[in-house]
Amino acid sequence: MRSCLIQLLVTAGVIFALLWFGPPFAASWLATNALNAAGFTGTNTSVEVSADLPPRILLGHADTIRLTSSQVGAGDLHAAIIDVTLSDVGLIDRTVGGVNGTLAGVRVPAPNGDPVTIDAVTLRGSGTSAVATMTVKNAEVESLIESQLQAQTGIAGTVTLAAPDAVTVTVEGKSESGKLVVTAGTLQLVPASTSLPTVILLAAGGGNPFQLTSVAVGSNTVTLVGTIDLQSLLGL
Repeated sequence: MRSCLIQLLVTAGVIFALLWFGPPFAASWLATNALNAAGFTGTNTSVEVSADLPPRILLGHADTIRLTSSQVGAGDLHAAIIDVTLSDVGLIDRTVGGVNGTLAGVRVPAPNGDPVTIDAVTLRGSGTSAVATMTVKNAEVESLIESQLQAQTGIAGTVTLAAPDAVTVTVEGKSESGKLVVTAGTLQLVPASTSLPTVILLAAGGGNPFQLTSVAVGSNTVTLVGTIDLQSLLGL
């Protein structure tokens, strides 16, 4: 009788352990497969799934999924490093309630296809429209303006930036002033006079997953703010 009771307790303990600790491991495997099916690529990829009550994962819900990886490609998103925590995740219907994390070495294309490097991105907000705060070196933005001015207008000039949004373009010794402006999700150079045309610098789509909302020039970096739909990009 005693041995039978012990056997029942051991069996119950094993079942409890499987129900408590097994779902997170299984969910991590399933989430990794979902990422791969959505076209996610990366190296040293880690997917950690957790729930306050792990058996809830069996019902298709995870409180958080932490994703870390390097040399990442996911839809229009390309980054050297990703470290994001997704919250309130529906594992069956593949929905993401919230996002909190960082990206580094993000690459987006300019209108002529040249790559632009965003040094760092912080993400916070909903899964379908997380606020992305991006920092780009001033020199990178100056080079972007020069290359797009040349590509779109044939004008070769040198560019300098100044806070909060000023741009000075020097062409053959003559300086023209302008501003960095975000309109309908697109970053533009808007000249102060008609001697230079408006130049599109970054536009959403076509390899750029960010919908821009504002721009600010600092002493060393330009801060871009926009939104991104990580739920669609990650396909979880």
